[in-house]
Amino acid sequence: MSDLRIGAAALVLTALGLAGCSPADGDDQPKARAEAPAQPQAHPQPQAAGPVDTGKLDNPKPLPGDVSLPLPCGGELVLRSVYVLAQGSLDDREISLGYPFSEGEAGYKQSFISGYRRDFINGQFSLADLAPQWRKAVAPLLPNVEAGSPLKPMMYFIGKYEVTARQYAQVMAQAQALADGDVQPACQADTSQAGRLPKVKLSRFEAERFAAVYSAWLMKHHRDLLPVSGRGSSAEDGGVGFVRLPTEVEWEFAARGGSAVSRQELEGRLFPRKAEGAEGDGPLADWAVFNQVAGGTGQAARLMPIGTRLPNPLGLFDVIGNAAEMVQESFQLVHAGRRQGAYGGFVVKGGNYLEGEGTLFTGMRREYPLFAADGTEQRNETTGFRVAIGALSAPRSRYQELFDQWQKEGRLASLTDDIDAAQDPTKRLDSIIAATPDPRQQAELGLVNEELKRSVSLIARQREEAAGNLIQSAALVAETINNYNIRLTNLSNTQAQAKASGDQTSARMYGAAIANGRAALDGAVAIYIDNLASGARYTDAVIQAQFQQVKEELNRKPVLGNSLMARATLFVRHVGEYRQNRRADPATILKELLASAAPRSP
Repeated sequence: MSDLRIGAAALVLTALGLAGCSPADGDDQPKARAEAPAQPQAHPQPQAAGPVDTGKLDNPKPLPGDVSLPLPCGGELVLRSVYVLAQGSLDDREISLGYPFSEGEAGYKQSFISGYRRDFINGQFSLADLAPQWRKAVAPLLPNVEAGSPLKPMMYFIGKYEVTARQYAQVMAQAQALADGDVQPACQADTSQAGRLPKVKLSRFEAERFAAVYSAWLMKHHRDLLPVSGRGSSAEDGGVGFVRLPTEVEWEFAARGGSAVSRQELEGRLFPRKAEGAEGDGPLADWAVFNQVAGGTGQAARLMPIGTRLPNPLGLFDVIGNAAEMVQESFQLVHAGRRQGAYGGFVVKGGNYLEGEGTLFTGMRREYPLFAADGTEQRNETTGFRVAIGALSAPRSRYQELFDQWQKEGRLASLTDDIDAAQDPTKRLDSIIAATPDPRQQAELGLVNEELKRSVSLIARQREEAAGNLIQSAALVAETINNYNIRLTNLSNTQAQAKASGDQTSARMYGAAIANGRAALDGAVAIYIDNLASGARYTDAVIQAQFQQVKEELNRKPVLGNSLMARATLFVRHVGEYRQNRRADPATILKELLASAAPRSP
């Protein structure tokens, strides 16, 4: 038997070994409550909710960018890609989770449960790691990364819908056959309403057993369709994707809208809900199944089939309401803006169909015990799950890439172009430590060097964010310069008209306004050049990486964003020239800024 088949069988046998616990009804009525919604924008344009096509049981609302994996008996499990612009596998993006409750605000007393905290996100797969059909579907949704940029989209994949009762039964029916190597069981057609509902009333262990059995079935029958971290390397490299529950960070980043929304929208209480023809958010009831009876009594509220509402900006359905959803890791409280160090029960996200609208927000979370009071596995009638595709974080094919990135971490040469990498003081300290004969002194110096590198890494992250802010603010200064110039042109024309009509008093008044305007214009150009000097203090790699991030943000602002994109592009070019020449001519800068504002022919 091959290592692959042994591994697959072991996965399933381990899963089956946990089966057999008697079911128990868990109480999923949360004790603590939170509140309200907010914010806008969308990625695939949501389509109006309508009746579910029973011919599309597994994907009732197809969208551009959908990818899928086969299910037993001809079904499919549909997923959406979530990307993060990063320099590679070791890089990540800092994001906000939860909600920053203020004192006196409803929900403030549960800030230690769902309060504001910082975390980090990255994907495990690049475009090259995907099977051809996935690559073709996903590529149009990814940003165009210019040559020379150190960033690339790193992706993970998460279920478009909650796993349905029908899908769960199809997969779990394969468990015994996979473990024993027997023929697959006969398929049972299930097009019932109940089969299209999210699978609920299952334990966290059963959700993980589903992932184990499905992974084993895919690796046995459809391994070539799974993403592979480091595709093209040997089959035993360890980077083959597998099915698992999403982590809480993966779930919440995707539920908030991921890279399909702006940074401000990403931190809103609820994802943007753009309704055609409306200025603000559409009613949450168009996007979520929840209890709409005042007071949240649960009357007239019920679980609904997948895909009956509109998708969030990433194309995910039912992330708020309907079935609440389990995630992979154990529950941790919130302490001082981070996750606290003790681990509890399992985490449930998104709220459920019995919740009232005032309690629903993207960062909400609940904690439930793994076991009921009688010792059986905890099962809740309102809790289900969706899946994600993961892989090893450090498959052998990525070792060199990870090591190279790790070596650069904490190096002073990453902060400024003035330090040659070979002359980096942290590297010189490495050499001194290696040459030190006293083991105690060597250990002490090693601790000092590690602390130095940690501090440099922190400074580097802060500088990267500051560089992005600098590019955006410089683009705004350039926009201001153009506005000043338009005003000066209008004043000059009006002054000429006053002179032509013999109105000397008005001409003098306009002359004073023109003098003030020119002073303001010259001051703005000086500020712009100061920004160039500041930008030149960053390495070109930092500027290019942050420029890519800024472009992502500006692309979501169709009117002002187009103009600011041209300004930001010119600013980055000017920074490169300033770094080389160590000077900038104000007249030349002004001429180029005004030329960049000229309307371009289509």
